[in-house]
Order: sequence, then structure tokens, then C-alpha cells
Amino acid sequence: MKGWLALSALLGTVAACTTPEQRPHAANDPYGELGAADLYVQKGVRYMERGALEVALEDLTHAVELDPANSDAHDALAILYEKLGKTEEADKHFREALSLNPANYSAFNNYGRFLCNTGHPQDAMEKFEVAYSTPLYPQPWIPLSNAGACLRRAGRTAEAEAYLRQALDKNPNYPPALLEMAHVSLEARQYLSTRAFLQRYQAIAGETPETQWLGAQTELALGNVGEARRLADRLGEAFPDSAEAVQARRLFGKH
Repeated sequence: MKGWLALSALLGTVAACTTPEQRPHAANDPYGELGAADLYVQKGVRYMERGALEVALEDLTHAVELDPANSDAHDALAILYEKLGKTEEADKHFREALSLNPANYSAFNNYGRFLCNTGHPQDAMEKFEVAYSTPLYPQPWIPLSNAGACLRRAGRTAEAEAYLRQALDKNPNYPPALLEMAHVSLEARQYLSTRAFLQRYQAIAGETPETQWLGAQTELALGNVGEARRLADRLGEAFPDSAEAVQARRLFGKH
């Protein structure tokens, strides 16, 4: 089978509930051969990843025109419409993707993430459950992590932790789950655990404004003021225009 659609890199972890998912082969061809519509989906996804959204829209729209019954094309187009802020169009194409192929578990994951981000966490959980509960789904840690992230943002931290631990049981090195567990631990005031999850995340995925800011808050809570200031300074140097750097400057009285 030919790998062709790496949607997992498109929106990242849950700022968008964690991760859009990949498809292992063309949905309408069990032998993995790509049709014309699939090739346009592949092109569109690549343009989307590069931020060329207008070109991506042309390719993905053409893919749907070539093959209106292509579930993956509708899934990818839905993600693009979400990025463009066109939630009604996104919802329509997610529904069409699932209607055309009820076994498109990556679309269930993507639609769940979309529903969570648009304020429908309970509906989102139902979609995630379809994806992670089937033995046919190759990467259950992705919807499990998305479910945990969705619940954390809904204020259901204890429930979120259970899902995230399930995700890490299945893939101990999955960065989005590690980062979410750092958030959960910080909210639970388990600061040593927060530090440990951040270290595990950064060893795999590197530093980001989010991890630097979480680290500064964690060290401050542990009473390590000097280390917290050092992390805040490094955040300001590496990511000066980030929202996290602004928060760090406010916390430590810098302008």
C-alpha cells in the first residue's frame, strides 16, 4: 500500500484538539493505487501544509469534482475550510466524508477535533470513540489524545488524564499526549510531574513557546525563581513575539 495523505502535520496538537490523521492508501482503491482525485488530494494537502491555502482549495475542490464519492477528498477539504474559518462548509464536508465511508476512522478523528474546537465537546467525544475503539484503527493514541485534550479544555481534567494515560500506554513517545499531560499536571499542582512530562516532550519534539512558558510557571511554583526567570528570558530571546513571551514579561515585570 502506498502512503499518501499525511494530515497529521496539518493542525498539530490540540489548539486544535490534537491531531488530524493520516490515511494509509486511497480510500476507493483497496490495492493502494492512486486515482486522479487522490493525486489532487495529495497535492492539496501539501499546499495546505505550506500555507498556500488558495492553491490548496483549488486542488481539493477539483478532487471532489473529479470524484464526489471520495471520502478522503471531503475530509481534506473540510480541514481546509476549517483553517479558512468557514465552519459551515467544514461541517458539511466532514459529514459527507463519514456518510461516504463509515470506516474512514481518520475522518471521525478529524471531525471530533473540529467539533471540540467549535464548542461541542460531547459530540466530539462520540466521534473520537468510534476511532479509538475499533481494532481496525492503526493509531488509537491519536484520538485518545484528542479526547483528553478536548476534555481538559472543557474543564474535565480528571477525565482528560485517563484518556491521555491510555494514549501514552499505547505510544509512550507521542508528543501531543505528553504536552497535554504537562498541562493536566500543572492544573493539578503536580509540579514535579509537569516538569517530567515537559522534559520527555522536549527530548522528542524540542522547545516551543508553550513548553518554555509551562516550564517557567512550573519552576516558579516549585520555588525555583532563578530558573523560572532563566526560562522566561530564554523564551523572550527565542520567541520574542509569541503570546507566551508577552505573558512571561508581564509575570516578571519586564517590558
